[in-house]
Amino acid sequence: MPTEAVVDLRVLILAPIGRDGALTSQLLSSAGVPCHVCADARELCHEIRQGAGAVLLTEEALADPGIDELAATLQTQPAWSDVSLLLFAGDDRSQATIRTLRTLEVMRNVTLLDRPIRVTAVISTVRAALRGRRRQYELRDVLAALESSRQDAERARDDAERANRLKDEFLATLSHELRTPLSPILGWVRLLRSGDLDAAAGARGLEVIERNVRAQTQLIEDLLDVSRIITGKLRLEVRPMDLVAVVEAGIEAVRPAADAKNIQIEARLDPMASAMVGDPDRLQQVVWNLVSNAVKFTPKEGRVEVELFKVDSHARLRVKDTGKGIPPGFLPHVFDRLRQADSTSTRAHGGLGIGLAIVRHLVELHGGRVTADNRPERGAIFTVELPA
Repeated sequence: MPTEAVVDLRVLILAPIGRDGALTSQLLSSAGVPCHVCADARELCHEIRQGAGAVLLTEEALADPGIDELAATLQTQPAWSDVSLLLFAGDDRSQATIRTLRTLEVMRNVTLLDRPIRVTAVISTVRAALRGRRRQYELRDVLAALESSRQDAERARDDAERANRLKDEFLATLSHELRTPLSPILGWVRLLRSGDLDAAAGARGLEVIERNVRAQTQLIEDLLDVSRIITGKLRLEVRPMDLVAVVEAGIEAVRPAADAKNIQIEARLDPMASAMVGDPDRLQQVVWNLVSNAVKFTPKEGRVEVELFKVDSHARLRVKDTGKGIPPGFLPHVFDRLRQADSTSTRAHGGLGIGLAIVRHLVELHGGRVTADNRPERGAIFTVELPA
């Protein structure tokens, strides 16, 4: 039986003797009841599976070899369905009638109609069966709506649980990331206070302190940017700008981290893509996030490529790395806030998982788009397109 939202109120007729089928169809059609005459029990079962309002049989139809299939078809209806089976049968107590009643025991909703037929009784019975069938369809729709509501509630619960889990993971990561720069700062401050360091060691200590303070500052700035994004308060200061100079500045900000890992940054910047209107500070932040992300996930002695060129009316920025690439299952979520491919406490790379979300938002504020592509074991490619 069909479970989609159809309402089929046809009366299916199986009357194999003479013109019984045609006459019955004519009788019901004259009363405005839609009918379909079936040639045999096999066709009847097929039509029932498509949909039916009621089934009308003559007693002779029970001799059809496929009648067992009819019983099986009626028994496999969904819970909401109980299609009526109306049977024209004689009123005697012959052995044939007894066999008929035994056959009907395995069927569910059977009404016997006497022969010879009385037209008003037949039409009244058929209409009553169709009214009951309409109520069954209404019940089906109610059950479908309840099931849909249940599934929606389950999805909402799963989403809430996932959001809570992400929040907990983020808070754990945040506490770790905030503490990480503080440990070397505190350690070097104590050493500097002791007065036991020579000039070279003192200079190295100040360099470590400065680097970690900058890291802490960047972390806080990212958190503030996410807060501004969520509240809709992040704004651009748009003006004519030199995109090539912006990309170069973003690369230079990351170069010390790249040099520390002996990672080569190769830049190919087309001057034709230089002139545009935008917020240079925010676009430099985009470049910094993408290139620093590439450096983070590229092993020592690796390579990061930064390309900028003009395509029609757009400037296209592409950042490639030679790391392991993005896990395929994580690729659709790479720009989601608070999502990281590895959020465990033992992950190899630090970070809050918000940098790429900031990139996407800043690029979209400029009317552009950013995409990520994966090269398994060969690195990732991030592409930014900005209207020039």
